[in-house]
Amino acid sequence: MRTTLDRLGDFGARPVDCVELHRQDDPRLLRYVDLIRGGSSPMVDTVIENKAQALLYVVDVARLSGLADSARYIAELRRKLAMRGDPAWLGVLRLGRLDIYATDLRPVPDSKPVSFFADQADALGVLARLAYGENLAQPSELLLRSVLFGLMTDASQELKEMGMSTSESIALTGRALFFRYLIGRGIIKQHHLSAISPSAQSLEMCFASEDCLVETNAWLDQTFNGDLLKLPTQNYREYFRYLFLQLGQGLSRPLEAILGLDMPRAPGASQRSLNWGDLDFDHLPIGLLSETYEELMCRFDAETRHDTSVYYTPAHIAEYMVDEAFHRHPAGAAARVLDPACGAGVFLVASFRKLAELYFAETGRRPERAALRHILNEQLVGFDINAHARMLAALALYLTALELDPDPAPVEELTFSKLEGKVLIDVADPDADPCSIRPMAGSMGDHVSAQYRSAFDLVIGNPPWTSLKPAYAAIDRTFTKRCRAIAAQRGLLDLYRTYKNPDQVTDLPFIWGAMDWARPGGRIALALAGRWLFKMSPAGFSARSAIFRALSITGILNGASVRQTRVWPNVDQPFCLLFADNQVPQAGDQFVLVSPDDQPGLSEKGRMRIDASDAVPIALDLVTKQAALIKTLYRGSVLDAAIVQRIHERAKTSLGEYWNHEHGLLRGQGYQVAKRTDDDSFLEGYPTLGARYERHPFVVQTDTLTPYQPGGLQWPRSPEIYRAPLVLVREGYKSDRNQGRALLSLSNIAYSESYYGFSAANHPDGEFLAKYLLVLMHSQLFEYWALMTSAKFGVERESLQLRDIESFPFVAPECFNASCREQIDRCAVALLDRQPDWAELDQTVAAIYGLGHYDRETIGDTLATRSPFPAIKQFASSPVSQHCAEQFRARLAEELSSVLAASGYQVHVQQLAGDSRLPWKFIAVCLGQCTLPEALPPTWIKHADDLAVSRITVVDAHQPLIVIGLLDQRRYWTHTQTRLLASDILWAHGALLEERAKR
Repeated sequence: MRTTLDRLGDFGARPVDCVELHRQDDPRLLRYVDLIRGGSSPMVDTVIENKAQALLYVVDVARLSGLADSARYIAELRRKLAMRGDPAWLGVLRLGRLDIYATDLRPVPDSKPVSFFADQADALGVLARLAYGENLAQPSELLLRSVLFGLMTDASQELKEMGMSTSESIALTGRALFFRYLIGRGIIKQHHLSAISPSAQSLEMCFASEDCLVETNAWLDQTFNGDLLKLPTQNYREYFRYLFLQLGQGLSRPLEAILGLDMPRAPGASQRSLNWGDLDFDHLPIGLLSETYEELMCRFDAETRHDTSVYYTPAHIAEYMVDEAFHRHPAGAAARVLDPACGAGVFLVASFRKLAELYFAETGRRPERAALRHILNEQLVGFDINAHARMLAALALYLTALELDPDPAPVEELTFSKLEGKVLIDVADPDADPCSIRPMAGSMGDHVSAQYRSAFDLVIGNPPWTSLKPAYAAIDRTFTKRCRAIAAQRGLLDLYRTYKNPDQVTDLPFIWGAMDWARPGGRIALALAGRWLFKMSPAGFSARSAIFRALSITGILNGASVRQTRVWPNVDQPFCLLFADNQVPQAGDQFVLVSPDDQPGLSEKGRMRIDASDAVPIALDLVTKQAALIKTLYRGSVLDAAIVQRIHERAKTSLGEYWNHEHGLLRGQGYQVAKRTDDDSFLEGYPTLGARYERHPFVVQTDTLTPYQPGGLQWPRSPEIYRAPLVLVREGYKSDRNQGRALLSLSNIAYSESYYGFSAANHPDGEFLAKYLLVLMHSQLFEYWALMTSAKFGVERESLQLRDIESFPFVAPECFNASCREQIDRCAVALLDRQPDWAELDQTVAAIYGLGHYDRETIGDTLATRSPFPAIKQFASSPVSQHCAEQFRARLAEELSSVLAASGYQVHVQQLAGDSRLPWKFIAVCLGQCTLPEALPPTWIKHADDLAVSRITVVDAHQPLIVIGLLDQRRYWTHTQTRLLASDILWAHGALLEERAKR
């Protein structure tokens, strides 16, 4: 008889991804404790995961037999599963069929599923399609995070508007949430009411009046004896009497609502699709509560958020970082963990759960209360400067301990030890206002106890990302001093003398602090602003190099491509996740760079596709020598890195170095109007070039412009930069070069800050030099260089900085022969005539830089699929056409034959027929006389490293045959990718293919 896993395998489920909830020996059960409580059968039978996240909840159809209304049962199950907050689906497994439903906070009972049949060709790709973010059923538009945050905001804001402080409103709403959770879990029941609040008529009314609030809060303190969201005083009789006198009976309304007693809203109040009473607290994830509370704190003080750049961490990112950091960690379940900027405790909660899971794995039994309390009290530490945040972290940790407790009863025995001062540490500067969360040295200050140095097996968290304002220069000096001291401890005495915190940032010092707090050889995992990876300034490059010299970084996830998506809501700037071993790197050490692309189907669900197949290994020492290497490998490949290096070697100087006074050349950004305080009379009568000039894409037609009228300028700049001949490079870089990226002016001209001007007025060969620069600015090579090396272009903007132009390697025209000059002149004339021959122009420029056919091919492919423009991103992720697939197949056969044919072997490459709805297209590679398959091998999905890889490799067990599946996105099917794939096949499988072909 076929098992459930066998039947799920018909739809692409891999056994390694399946969590069977009826088993008692799988530590992953702790991720789903809300689905297995009460001693009865689990709520679902199996959970199929992808990257340790729930992808599909599965119930066997046998569960529905005998039910009078199976449709209503399924609808209720969809609702409860939606309360878990993950973008997963519900599957009903029938005989030879899988019905897929969307989970939904407000499901329609008679919703029809989308059905898949085991005997049909598309069956094996069902799970893979879900993993890639495809909506196989209509998803709900109602997001739990949005609903919960809206309700929490309403409740807290209502209390604040009555006159209650932020601290008190957070404490009271948090206590109500905690109490609601106790009810939802069944930890307190109706028979406890007389002990909790004799004045209340029901558990849901324990926050409904002055007497109820006094009694219930006193009971909470007495029973749990921890740091449960402290109120200003424990004299609750006096405190609540004062509040009700000052604020009136309305005080209890938002608190009653949290307990599920929602009342009609006042006229004009915002209406939400769900109320507190609709939420099932037995399934709400604690990490999501922490995440939303942390954002709520920031919303209450927008100015402080701007100053400190405190961003809440999405729970799924914290969980991913914790999973990665604990992978094969030698300390295992005994690890001690520090979050040096813990906020509301998202990382501490994720670490708590992971340590409990590791305990389960190592002991073979689910941790009971004593083991859970030991983890909480002895293995977790969180630093923070903000008392509100620490209170919320305590609440989250208490809730997690109760959630993981297999038998949280009797309630009288659930007392917690105090966390404040032992687990949650106040690191505010000694002289700081206790009510302030403005920037301070905090965790990096000298006042933090030395007992925490070298004390932790893992340091993990999300420190503030801001740059300090000038008013906080003393804090920046403290950061630099502390970083230098840690560098000295690691034997890097030159850094002790020279290291400086770059741009007054607050996150990079935490990397150095983590080196001090982690044990030697311990792990470090930090979420950081991503800009430090791409800084090209001397100070930025120096600081990055120092970190790579001091710390054995093992992996970096670069989130630049998924910024401004739901992956990390409300974060506009690029971010990165850093993983490291706490030791000085050794010669030859490498780290892995992973840069997930924006996949809209996943991004809209708050997920990103993290693919080991796309990971790029990089030697740590190369990062300290090549400033642009990380940027190049983010936007390109190893082939691009080689091209960039050759361009560097070909040009002896940069454009900025060449374009100087010694050569009679001047440059600068155009004038800025602003306050009109400086003299601008020298521009009088010059034609005035505005930002939106469109008369000609490549040359300024001065006769159509208005003469400049002096009126004063904020920044008039140097008069010489306005003199012709000059080239004006547009700051707003255009994706289509036919629209013009730079303008030639043969007359003096007044231009604004929207242009970077390069004047050759005092150069003996000025007009040719200006034409040469115009050609360069319109070449693929210049755009490519900016994409490969710019700190901003292709990271967080589509415009250029003056630094990007000045850094372009410049081959001086003095070395050109007559033929080269003639070619450049011809290309320039074609531009001025609005008849550019782009192929000729690009070939001319490539020849100047010594680049050949394959180099130009790589440059073209990279620009076609990796530029930051919307049209390029859409093209790169679009499905592959049949014509493109055939070109790829033919080129792959050619590349492989060029090597293997030398040994006398004939190479056959064939595209395989397959379901067009699969995320991949497949090709077969065969050597010699083997039989090429007509279709996919029946067990191809078992060869995938996970359900969302970009490449699947199936090696035939007997023949000299391999089948390659590539993600059906245009970026994976370029000529450059063909060459890279051929190289990989030859390196990994060439010897095996030849050996089998001999038989």
